[in-house]
Amino acid sequence: MPSIDLDTVAGLFDGHVDVRRRPDSVQPLRVPVAELGFYDAFTRWVASAPAGVRLRFRSDTRSIALKTLQRSAFGERSLTYDLVIDGERFAQARPIGGAVMNEGGGFTGDERASVRFEGLPAGDKAMELWLPQSATVAIAELRIDHGASLATFPDQRPTMVFHGSSITHAMEADGADGAWPAVAAGLAGMRVVNLGWAGSCLLSGLAARIVRDQRADAIVLKLGINVHGEGLLKERTFADSAHAMVSIIREKHPTTPMVIISPIWSPPRETQSAGGGLSLARMREILEAVVAARVAARDRHIRYLSGLELFGPDDLADLPDELHPNAAGQRRMGERFHGKVTVGPTPLLRPSA
Repeated sequence: MPSIDLDTVAGLFDGHVDVRRRPDSVQPLRVPVAELGFYDAFTRWVASAPAGVRLRFRSDTRSIALKTLQRSAFGERSLTYDLVIDGERFAQARPIGGAVMNEGGGFTGDERASVRFEGLPAGDKAMELWLPQSATVAIAELRIDHGASLATFPDQRPTMVFHGSSITHAMEADGADGAWPAVAAGLAGMRVVNLGWAGSCLLSGLAARIVRDQRADAIVLKLGINVHGEGLLKERTFADSAHAMVSIIREKHPTTPMVIISPIWSPPRETQSAGGGLSLARMREILEAVVAARVAARDRHIRYLSGLELFGPDDLADLPDELHPNAAGQRRMGERFHGKVTVGPTPLLRPSA
């Protein structure tokens, strides 16, 4: 099986922000390489985990082999590579090898890992190889069958860009293509860019700039839960930060349809604040008011959606830790978003052609 040169591999990535190139690997990032030093160590890691990033190409190969440098999250997290062929998931594969994060923040084990898919259908086919959302992954080698064709397969569909917390990052999903943003965009026939950063959706200007600089036909911001713990934002600063984030994004997307989603159901946090901050119930009120103020200021392309419409009290069985929806909950969120936002006689989002 011949190895594809790394420059070619880098050109196959989709759903990423930037590519870090080393002599022996290429790594997709969801943050600009030049700005990695702007972030704390935890945010650097979650923004480097390739949630929603995939290799897109066409080939008549019957097998695919990857060698990677991989550092995965500790705990029970989804760690699979998902191969989609002609729009349908063909196979899931767990990698062999790789380092694992420990609770102290370091890593144990050899980061070298491998994964292989065999028995692919004959003939030319469109393929997406989704990388795991719960690990950082650098591609050291991509191999296909000797003599097999390889062609780029750019996604020309309208793009839906998401930013949010661990719920949007979706480590609990059944593979990266099962994350609620991927499900929602797929049902709408759109390309997905998932900028969910677990634990690091802080309504920051840095994140707003990244969203602003993406090609986007629709933008979805799911805000609030990561600033609940420790009361990171108070009454005044929460509203100000939400407005600032929208204003920065509007610098390059003045009329792009935008949905602001408040927190989903989380029983311990509904009416309880932390560190002098806000309860989730109060966050929902403030975010709804933020959107109302933007509409009053003549922004006709922004909408508010309560997170309870995506995942509410009746869904508690799929919220095992009272914070993160499980795989079934993730898919249901994506399906509900599609039903409430991108279809029907008056959809909130009307992606441009």
